This record gives sequence, structure tokens and C-alpha cells, in this order.
Amino acid sequence: MAWVPLLFGLTVQPWFTIVGAFAALLPDLDASESKIKNITLGGRVAGIKVGFKPLAPLAMILSGIFGHRGALHSLSFVILVAIGAGFLIPHFTLSLWLVVVFGYLSHLILDSLTKSGVEFFWPYKKNFGLLPHWLRLHTGGFFDYLIMLIGFAGVILFLYYNFSNVPLPLF
Repeated sequence: MAWVPLLFGLTVQPWFTIVGAFAALLPDLDASESKIKNITLGGRVAGIKVGFKPLAPLAMILSGIFGHRGALHSLSFVILVAIGAGFLIPHFTLSLWLVVVFGYLSHLILDSLTKSGVEFFWPYKKNFGLLPHWLRLHTGGFFDYLIMLIGFAGVILFLYYNFSNVPLPLF
């Protein structure tokens, strides 16, 4: 989502891509086994590998309270993230704010393309999807991974095109 500020004529930094990716993982703090829950920090102490998962306790609490694809996958939480992003970091630029908000929102949009859908209007407990049910993807299926691969290629091209001095070759 680091490209979104460019639509508004704002500048971006290469590390915004990491912030956007992290923001895109945040909705899955409500999943018992998510990538963000399993982020491990650590190193070696006296030759022994040590590590801890700083977000695991929060993920376990949120999963227990809301369940997966509930409140954290709603437009209500997009608003909370937008407000929180504006208040948490005193020198938050508009560019970085857009990256965080659209990174978070991108997760909801992609999950709404799956068979499960998302509770956009939580606390209303109905799951919605942006496609007719018969067109929605299976989570972890072939097309799910294909979309991820296309997105990854897009990120690489974005970084290359915007932050290298080498012209992009025409195919």
C-alpha cells in the first residue's frame, strides 16, 4: 500500500512498504494461528537460540474475545486504526498514515474475496463478500496464492521503479 500516497502527489520512503505490510497483517491478530502472532524476536545468548513472540499474548486475547474475521475485520476497526495512527505517532506524516490505513483496509478487501467473507459491519454478525459467493476464493487455494504472488511481484516492481536509478525495462 506504499503506492497510495503517490496517488495524492505525496512522497514515500522505501521502508513504508514494511509498515504497510505490517498494517496489512494487523487484522489477523484475531486468528489463533496467524503470521503476525508468530513473529518472533530474539537472538543468541551464550550460544543458545532464544526468542519470544511479542504479539502472541495480544493475539490470544483478541482471538478469544472476537474470534477470527470478526471485529478486527470490520470497518469499525479501520476507523479505530485511522484514529490511532493519527494519535500514536506525533510526527506521523500524511503519507505514512495513508500507508497504515490502506494497508489495514487491503487485508479486509482481500479477505472479502474469500468464501468466508468478513463482518464489515461488526457488531452486526453477517459476513459480506465483494464478489458473488460462487466467485469467491478458497483461503489457501491456488488462486489465493496466485493473488499473493501477483501482489508480491507488484511490490518488487514498485520498489524498483520508485527507488532505483535504473530505468524500468520495457517488455
